[in-house]
Amino acid sequence: MNDRQSMKLNMAQRVANVFARHKNVYAGIVPVEAAAGELNECIDQIRQAEVEQGTIIVTAASKEKDNAEKKMVDLSVRMANILYLIGFESDNAELTALSNISPRTFYRVSDNEKLAWALRICGQAILHAAALAPYGLDEKAIGELQAATDAFRAVISKPMDTIGSLKQKTLELEKLFAFLDSIFYDKLDKLMILFKYTAPSFYDEYRTARNLINTAQRHKSSQ
Repeated sequence: MNDRQSMKLNMAQRVANVFARHKNVYAGIVPVEAAAGELNECIDQIRQAEVEQGTIIVTAASKEKDNAEKKMVDLSVRMANILYLIGFESDNAELTALSNISPRTFYRVSDNEKLAWALRICGQAILHAAALAPYGLDEKAIGELQAATDAFRAVISKPMDTIGSLKQKTLELEKLFAFLDSIFYDKLDKLMILFKYTAPSFYDEYRTARNLINTAQRHKSSQ
């Protein structure tokens, strides 16, 4: 919710408080009762949408991401260490170079680069599965690394989902504020003229809460 919307919501709440104090004045006047009810309902919906918007986090959940990252890195480094040894013993320079990594290698790069490193290690593990078996790294271990990369990929893709949710919630708020405007301009502002002489205190409090007095004065002074 932006500053303009916050000010408008505060104004709407002030008006709702005025109606609550003068409920006996408009009791039985159906159009006014209906509009006042719509006002309260709209305020409640806006506040609920504001809460929901506040709970949308544009970054992946920290704990979930940390756990997924740690598991992927630990499994990758463990696999890489054995692959490096295999490459060294078999004089395979390419394998040695590809598997020459440490935990620091992962933690110095971006999430996408971390994933790319893990996928490269996983690919080499599949190619050298037979050589890894004597070291206790069988198909199950390779499968665990594949699952860890999938889990990490899923976690780091969540920000895009939450950004979409945030945009949707922002659009919902805009529609609610547009409806709030219609309640005032199309209904309450017109209906309140009924009380200008019959309930002047109610009428004046409404105009004050709506900031209509200052607005009218500014309009006259500008003419």
